[in-house]
Amino acid sequence: MHYEYLFWSMAAMVAAALAGGALCGRLQSVKHLVIGLLGWAAAIFAAVLLLARQGGFDELAAMLSIAAFMFSLVIGAAAALLTRRIRLQRQHRQMAQSLRQ
Repeated sequence: MHYEYLFWSMAAMVAAALAGGALCGRLQSVKHLVIGLLGWAAAIFAAVLLLARQGGFDELAAMLSIAAFMFSLVIGAAAALLTRRIRLQRQHRQMAQSLRQ
């Protein structure tokens, strides 16, 4: 039962990191993107720490929350960079189309 709980918790954490990264990727500057990702990862850290203690993982709570923080930074950064790249490509296409007309 504990392993199933861990599996679904990590799946939810990855989904939250992807969503946070996609949202942060829409920010205008890289500075704001990094600050947003750090804030999002800190929120995930706190949530995992609290939920791990409640879920019967007291001895592993610190390790799980640190791992969730690092995973959410990496996954969120990848999602944010991909979001920024897609937005920039769309802007360039729109600019090129407006110049053609």
